[in-house]
Amino acid sequence: MKPTLHSQDETDVSLTAPETDEGFFAVLLDITKKHPLLFTFFFLIPFAILFVSLGLKWFYLFYDTTHYLTDFRMENGRWTDTHPFFSPGMDKYIRELDIAGLVGGFVGIFIGLYLTVTTEKLNRLKDRLNQQEMERIKTQTGLLVQATQSLNTIMIDVSGKVNEKVQLMEGTRETLNGISQVIESAKSQGNNLLVLSNTARIEGISPYRMDYVAKHADLKPHELRNATQFDYARKAEALLRDCTDVEAQLIETALYLQKIGSDAQVEFVTLNDQNEGANHAFLKYLGKVFNEHVQVETYRTGSNVPLSAQETVPHHNRFMVPAQQSADDTDPQAMLVRLLYDQHAKAILDMQDLGVRVTKINRTLPIQLFISSPQENKPGLARSKCVCILGSGLSSSGRSSKLTAFLTDDPHIIASMTELFYDYKADGKLLTHEIMQALPTDFSKARTLKK
Repeated sequence: MKPTLHSQDETDVSLTAPETDEGFFAVLLDITKKHPLLFTFFFLIPFAILFVSLGLKWFYLFYDTTHYLTDFRMENGRWTDTHPFFSPGMDKYIRELDIAGLVGGFVGIFIGLYLTVTTEKLNRLKDRLNQQEMERIKTQTGLLVQATQSLNTIMIDVSGKVNEKVQLMEGTRETLNGISQVIESAKSQGNNLLVLSNTARIEGISPYRMDYVAKHADLKPHELRNATQFDYARKAEALLRDCTDVEAQLIETALYLQKIGSDAQVEFVTLNDQNEGANHAFLKYLGKVFNEHVQVETYRTGSNVPLSAQETVPHHNRFMVPAQQSADDTDPQAMLVRLLYDQHAKAILDMQDLGVRVTKINRTLPIQLFISSPQENKPGLARSKCVCILGSGLSSSGRSSKLTAFLTDDPHIIASMTELFYDYKADGKLLTHEIMQALPTDFSKARTLKK
């Protein structure tokens, strides 16, 4: 970098040095060399004519005054001057010349010449300044390119170090695989398994959202446009089956840790499935998901009829729920709310029956966490692992909310996430001392749920 900085200093000195001013006649000579014909026709010839005319006028006026002032005229077709200077026409021309006009012509020629030379000098100065500015910009651009290359090298190094610690994931397939790795880490190393989630079902809403189903099937959402209801049902069932497999892996890990007599615990923090005074945490969460922007539809799992075309509704706002052959089919959104709530409440009961510690909280979570956390004061080396999920299907603004997550084994990141988990757990315990009330069975007004 030092040679480059040195060249930049030299450029700055050349820009600030005073310019040598070119002489008037030097510039005029360059103009005559570049444009000889224009200089001849527009300066030399007019100058010569004016000079000769002024010389003749001056001579006749001051050296032959009597003859010049004599009034001559044409009589009988002849010029009355018997001694004309040249010819009657030339005599008439010389007599009618105006000295002031001739002098003005000289002045005009020289003014025009001066303006021409001055303009040329300004143009040359401007060209030099432009050239110097171009050189300066070129030098600065070179420095910027070098700096950008250096920054890119640094960014590549930093990105490589970050990617060693954090693995980004998108979509249900990658996310479920990451969760499975965390659960397996807890099982194989005897770590605590900590779960922070809005739903007690793993990715509980994903199997009902069209863009997640398409992503899981490696399709674009618009590729489901001509799919039959039967085809869509198979893809939604594949996503639901994968979610269920991860849930079964979690339950298996909880049972395994109990069976081997490990002190490790599986702890689950999720939204409350009961009424807490005037609030209902899970229904409040669903009210954010099923807002005025979304549309919930039913489909028949065995039908070969194509899915309904909804060109005006974005795919991320379309939720599809299997028809139940009941009165709830007339209100698909209420039916989906009831289905999700029943799944949520049943999953909580199942986990509690299996000895999983479930803490219920009364506020919607911005993220979901799955953490394999080593036990404190446990001998040996146990590595931690964590999945942090962003988005989680929440779309309260009506815009697309991607399911994005990252998997990491960095101990500093996991320590922060673990502290966040226990903060939510402690907050949940403080908010669950009120008297529980029964859940209302009327879900017909679920469409109007708000945050």
